[in-house]
Amino acid sequence: MSLAEVQARFRGMDLHRIDPEHEVGRLREFLSESDPRDYLIEDIDDWIQEGRLWTGVEGGSWVAFGRLHDLGRGEGWVSGLRVQNSKRGQGFGGKFLTGLLSDARSIGLTELRAVIEDENLASRRLFARLGFRPMFEMTLRCAKAGSIGAESLRPALAGEGLHGPIGWLPSRTERVDLLPGTDGGRFGRWDPHILDRWIKEGKLFLGHELAAAVQVDWLREPRTMWVNPLQGNPGSLIPAIASLAKTLGQEEWQAYLPSTEDLRRVYANLGLSPYPFWGDRIHLYERTEARPASR
Repeated sequence: MSLAEVQARFRGMDLHRIDPEHEVGRLREFLSESDPRDYLIEDIDDWIQEGRLWTGVEGGSWVAFGRLHDLGRGEGWVSGLRVQNSKRGQGFGGKFLTGLLSDARSIGLTELRAVIEDENLASRRLFARLGFRPMFEMTLRCAKAGSIGAESLRPALAGEGLHGPIGWLPSRTERVDLLPGTDGGRFGRWDPHILDRWIKEGKLFLGHELAAAVQVDWLREPRTMWVNPLQGNPGSLIPAIASLAKTLGQEEWQAYLPSTEDLRRVYANLGLSPYPFWGDRIHLYERTEARPASR
């Protein structure tokens, strides 16, 4: 179904792709009306560089917002879905997400992902109704940088690999978080070539049976690095990451981590905190369609 056909079914709501040069101010106003503390108000400039931003329009007013990020190779990320407070519960979220799926299909995206916090039951039901299935439960945690006598992590050298099992998210999902920013927070399939790329870019750090990939200055205020924990148990890897963050001149670090009752207690004991504006449990959803046959 084409985007025009989807719009025809909306009966009053049109999809409008945001003009990044002229409509950023209006978008910030829309976000502020729903929640003045919305983190997207500050991050929207980066989002504009990384994705296709859409609004749902009814009678000239914006009633919904969301981003579709093309990651390449037919993969994409759906994020930031919001509906105006006065329009919630009236089906606008479903109509808008249906439109995003049509746009994704039009540009060849057949594998889409989204993260939704546990308490957002309305969004979880909506995404499930439109074909997204829950893949994994995780938590977004952050902590202060600091040296506490931890084993150090060093930059990996060309040709080095990981010895022993890959832990944390990669082992549980068979995917690896390729870091936010220009990679778009994608969850790509685990591939040894990723290690080669990270080594070349200076992102892979190793210790004795420990490994982590990092992206520094993901957040500028405070200086925060995003971490992809790859190998090691929390008791040894988390202090090593905190020490590495300080060595790299960062004030804080954050990461998606597996979320279980036992692990959440471990994280708390190690000084990690849930990320502001997110709940303690986050679900990764995925929707897959058959790729069109090549001619």
